[in-house]
Amino acid sequence: MKKPFDSLRYRYIAIIASSVFIAAGAVMFFAKGFATGIDFGSGYSEEVRIAPLGFSCTYAGDKTMTLSVEDGALTLTMRDETGVEEVMFNPADYPLSGDVAEAIGMYGVNVSVKDPLLPSANLIAGFGLPGRLSSSPLRINFATDTVDITIEDVRNALLSIGGASVQTVGKSSDAGFQIRVNAEDGETQADVEARVNGALGDAFGAENIVVMRSDFVGPKFSASLFRSSVIGVLLALALILIYVAFRFRFAYAVSSILALVHDVLAMLSFILIFRLEVSSTTIAAVLTIIGYSLNNTIVIFDRVRENIRTEKTLSVEDIISMSVRQSMTRTVITSLTTLFAIVPLAFLGSGDIQLFAINLTWGLIAGAYSSVFLAPAFLSFFHRLMPINVEKEKKEEEYSLV
Repeated sequence: MKKPFDSLRYRYIAIIASSVFIAAGAVMFFAKGFATGIDFGSGYSEEVRIAPLGFSCTYAGDKTMTLSVEDGALTLTMRDETGVEEVMFNPADYPLSGDVAEAIGMYGVNVSVKDPLLPSANLIAGFGLPGRLSSSPLRINFATDTVDITIEDVRNALLSIGGASVQTVGKSSDAGFQIRVNAEDGETQADVEARVNGALGDAFGAENIVVMRSDFVGPKFSASLFRSSVIGVLLALALILIYVAFRFRFAYAVSSILALVHDVLAMLSFILIFRLEVSSTTIAAVLTIIGYSLNNTIVIFDRVRENIRTEKTLSVEDIISMSVRQSMTRTVITSLTTLFAIVPLAFLGSGDIQLFAINLTWGLIAGAYSSVFLAPAFLSFFHRLMPINVEKEKKEEEYSLV
């Protein structure tokens, strides 16, 4: 006859396996440390697209001329003492970049055309738009399928900049990239931006570099953010300890907190071993897993407390094992349901979304594992130190239902 599943039978194997994995993470931490993003390690981040220049505009007249983008079309806004006039250059009416350039030139704007055959529907609106026309050229770029630049090309272009991290953004044909660079001591955002864009300009032409967005985090702010994140995680664990101790008993609370500490350390070890970036997104994933794993553990512990009142002939360890079996289907189904939604993002997503999904996927697995194998083992251990009183459990259950 097949024996029923007994999670406590594997408690020592589970504890040893977790200890080895966390120890491996600790070794990686002391050997290489965390691969911090700009949130926690001061630096510069920008998203760029490499696209050919269609034309550039300058203006030396008396009016205030502004080019902006509305509904994917260029809009020229002209202001003077008589009022405001707006002209939209719709791609349906001006299908090519040369058509748009010619139309803009009719309003007194000096237009220098680089490539007149680019599709105007593929206008790229980066940091330059909206932009006021002046004696400095305002560049207008358009995407095209003829750009064949890979992530390796961008990495090679940034070899002169130490520690540059590059990720693809969107489809490969978009030639969009997320670039992160650690700032050197005393560097400002303008300094780092000049280094990055200068290297890209040397490789692909300065007129073809379109900055979509950029961020800069200074060393003081990053250190403050890191401290606040650690305090936030510790505060969450402390509040959970207080709540579970009040709602159940202290043995349950300590057992659940130890399981949650395991989940946090297991996630950090996973990040260290696979050299994933640590950022504010990582903290969000950690806090999400704390709540998710605690919910699984509380369901099992609630079943333990209920069975202690009804199963008078069984030992506490047998009751713990039985409660895990009774909750197993619920734990597996809820974890798999969440994984079905998260795993596709881990494979198909990009940037912070993909990083969050990868962390969450591993956290869900570690959380389900700790709820089934580790939390019950800890509860069994604390029962030996502080035996669970059945009559007290009955009174607490009756009180909680009032």
